[in-house]
Amino acid sequence: MKNHFPSDSMDLYYYAPAKINFSLKIGKRGPNNLHEIQSLTRKIGIFDKISFKFTNGDYRISVIPGKILEKGIFKSELESISNADNMAIKAAKIYFKILNIKNKGVDILIEKNIPIKAGLGGGSSDAAGMLLKLNEIFNSPLSINELRKLAFGIGSDVTFFLTKGDAVITGFGESIYEISEAVLPKYFIVLIIPDFGIDTKGAYNDFDDFLLTNNADYYNIQYLDFKNIKFENDFEPVIFRKHQILRGIKDSMMQCGAELSLLSGSGSAVFGAFKSKEKAVAYLDSLGSFPFNKRVVLGSLATTL
Repeated sequence: MKNHFPSDSMDLYYYAPAKINFSLKIGKRGPNNLHEIQSLTRKIGIFDKISFKFTNGDYRISVIPGKILEKGIFKSELESISNADNMAIKAAKIYFKILNIKNKGVDILIEKNIPIKAGLGGGSSDAAGMLLKLNEIFNSPLSINELRKLAFGIGSDVTFFLTKGDAVITGFGESIYEISEAVLPKYFIVLIIPDFGIDTKGAYNDFDDFLLTNNADYYNIQYLDFKNIKFENDFEPVIFRKHQILRGIKDSMMQCGAELSLLSGSGSAVFGAFKSKEKAVAYLDSLGSFPFNKRVVLGSLATTL
């Protein structure tokens, strides 16, 4: 392995994309404390840039706001990312362990464009990108299935980001069914991020409480042909009840010609899918006319990947 190890001083980097959920159905909580899900998920063109160097066993991380977050709105959230909790660090550690690479670590700089606690999968994408980049550097000693096992051990959303395109995710996030390119339409995506984040674990707890309070049954999740999957997010009744601004954002997008609009994951991001760039830009230009505008701190346009 030493003969193939790149120079410690070499600058390496990759771009980790955000994701949105075109559908998210939630099932029962399993013995692993995770919920079963069924989700139609797509990557979008907003990226964290991850730069790193190899070290002699140390693991360090720095996070700076990228162009999308350069206004400093999420500065406190960026500062809260620690070495121990960062998923890209976890990915590097588990990769080196499985390949029995000793006395090596990584020094990571994340140029953050994907907001935290927004339901866009930024941390999971950073981790998946690290696995893919390291595997590329070491001439692909691990197969995609082996990488998927490592990814699921890091986080339930990480496995999806190893795919090349759209996918239906089932089980606890470990089962991935990739969808052929161009089967689903491409959209121009408008993302609206309010000035608060939503903790995913807390959102799932609120979802369980909501079902108990309303005497509702869990959705009986079974794998379906993706063409029959409804564009719905089971979190919306729960999250919209607590954060009515998000419902207002969704309604405004539909009023302005979006083909669909949904909360992404557990939020707090709401996205609108528009068929033309002109309609998407027109919606962004119209934000000032909506009463929630003062609490909207980020509006971005991205194509789907």
